[in-house]
Amino acid sequence: MNAIDLLKLQHREVDVLFMRASKAALDEKVGLLGQIAEKLTLHTRIEEQHLYPFARRMGIQDLVDHSLKEHMEAKRLIANLLQCKRSDPKLNQELAQLQQTVRQHVKEEEEKLFPRLSELASAEDLEQLGGTLQQSADELANQELLTMAENEGSALPPVQS
Repeated sequence: MNAIDLLKLQHREVDVLFMRASKAALDEKVGLLGQIAEKLTLHTRIEEQHLYPFARRMGIQDLVDHSLKEHMEAKRLIANLLQCKRSDPKLNQELAQLQQTVRQHVKEEEEKLFPRLSELASAEDLEQLGGTLQQSADELANQELLTMAENEGSALPPVQS
């Protein structure tokens, strides 16, 4: 599967989890938040390790820099959510803010970054990158993604617009 198709598939998976979480009872919502955090942590990691360096080599520095800022904000929101208590009245608000941040990021990637990559990179390069992304995702899936999410988000400096 090429890199763009793989990342779009991951975007859809997270969107489904957000929809389920927004309608779920509290106990189910907490479990879904863990799944969302894991999927987003894995997704941001493989983008940062492989997609963004590839995009930079293609000359797409401005979109990569913007995406990295959005990743920082998402990581911070994920860490905040993971630290919320079940009874925290801010839980739904934090979830909605994360969902909005992720939706905006996905929209920008799919409308700006991915089309630029499709124009500049060969089909073969995108296919090879897709294999690299999948291999990296498979390796990360065996790690403690929730712990990574908490640690990454809480260690970030404040986001500046």
